[in-house]
Amino acid sequence: MTLDDAAPLLPPPRAGFSMKAAMIVPGIGLAILFVFIGAGLVTSNPVQPTKTSTGSFSVPGTPLRAVPAVHDLKVITVSGQPPGNILNAISVPQGSRRVSFANNIEAAQQYDARITLKADNSQGALETFFKTAMKKQGWQIIDTGPADHNPGALEVLGKKAGSDGFYWGMGAVISATTFASGSPAGGATSFSLELYQQPDPD
Repeated sequence: MTLDDAAPLLPPPRAGFSMKAAMIVPGIGLAILFVFIGAGLVTSNPVQPTKTSTGSFSVPGTPLRAVPAVHDLKVITVSGQPPGNILNAISVPQGSRRVSFANNIEAAQQYDARITLKADNSQGALETFFKTAMKKQGWQIIDTGPADHNPGALEVLGKKAGSDGFYWGMGAVISATTFASGSPAGGATSFSLELYQQPDPD
């Protein structure tokens, strides 16, 4: 056999080359992708579950008992708004009576509606009621004090994240107590609850 008849020699394999090493790069890429997907799912729903009371409860500092306002709010519930977690986080004093309601959604270009009720309690008791009950039911109290454009009235303003992805505002505006003929000895007080959707979560 001559030298020309010998099988050609293949080049030696490159030292250190491995398909396992080559697969590391796409593996890292997939890991990064899953991290971003997970972060997106978490941030797309910033609302954390809040335990809200759907039963009655005593309100410390007042002689009042809080009851769910869902029944009174039915007249201003439109196309699933406000969302359930907001409706379930609103209470009114037991024995209060709804006297009127107003819907300003069309003019405001977003949800904005109000109900007005009357209770046989003082303005001070109702102010304490809403400060305490709203905080207990997950509202962030953002302002209290004299109401704008309503002489003699007091307001309690709160903010809460809705399950629809928006923040919602609630204002309890409590008029001065009146002592008209036929009213109880402690007088009667009108108050309104205004609910509005805030388009910017920030």
